[in-house]
Amino acid sequence: MYRCRCALLLILLLTGVAVYAQKTEVSMTLGAAVSPDGKEPLSCSNAITCTIPQGTSNTISIGSGFTWQVSLAYRLANLKAAALYVELPFTNAPSRTGTSFSRNFSSVFFTPSAHVKFLPGRSISPFASVGGGVAHISSLDSTGNAGALQLGGGVDFRTPLRVLSIRTEVRDFILGHASVSPLGNFSSHVQNIFAGGGIVLKF
Repeated sequence: MYRCRCALLLILLLTGVAVYAQKTEVSMTLGAAVSPDGKEPLSCSNAITCTIPQGTSNTISIGSGFTWQVSLAYRLANLKAAALYVELPFTNAPSRTGTSFSRNFSSVFFTPSAHVKFLPGRSISPFASVGGGVAHISSLDSTGNAGALQLGGGVDFRTPLRVLSIRTEVRDFILGHASVSPLGNFSSHVQNIFAGGGIVLKF
């Protein structure tokens, strides 16, 4: 009887730890980032006579590139139908190609966000995330920082292990104006759309 009581107490303690553990999540995802083409006004500054029609622009392309992301999320409230987290995503695209710049072009995003997970107790849990922070942009020619808005969403799939889920997600990091080449030539904000998949560990 004593052993049974001890075993029951141990189970209750472990259950309490497991419930508490759901408050913190660490996700690790791998994927790729793409950016819609931008526009750059063509210049005649070095020509004696300009033959370029007014308003003509040149297309600037940033190619896709391997991207990884690590995110820490802490649950603030659980309303059963939805749970609210504060999230700290760190995203890195170490090497991307494109027109008018080298392969050394890279971008790092840190965008603290509000993260809402719907149906957190179910086997399939959609989520949405919105936040803002800073982006560090680096190329062969220059380095600089810019403000960044993050909009994203995805789905978590529960596995038989309570501490492990599978995640698929898409996030759009929208850059403010940056003087770093070639971003300084864009006539509008630059989008960095990240799509990937990975795992979520719950503590």
